[in-house]
Amino acid sequence: MKNMYDYVNYISTTKTPEELEKDFTEEFIMFRKENNLTQELLALYSNVNRTKIARIESMMHSPTVKNLLQILGPLGYTIKIEKVKK
Repeated sequence: MKNMYDYVNYISTTKTPEELEKDFTEEFIMFRKENNLTQELLALYSNVNRTKIARIESMMHSPTVKNLLQILGPLGYTIKIEKVKK
């Protein structure tokens, strides 16, 4: 039986999912602040409840892809899947 390391395209990551989530949350907050947006203003632009944005930023809630697209779209941003460099 093969294990995950037998697959050619498998890349082990140096960070745990929890560390990656923390990094994402920090970047999300930085993105909002760099664009001079309060949580309330971001909620208004994106039509996503401010409470949900606050919970994402406090890591109480993991955003869905749909929520991220709703939040980022009106500001001219999107998300994409990007290959991790070895």
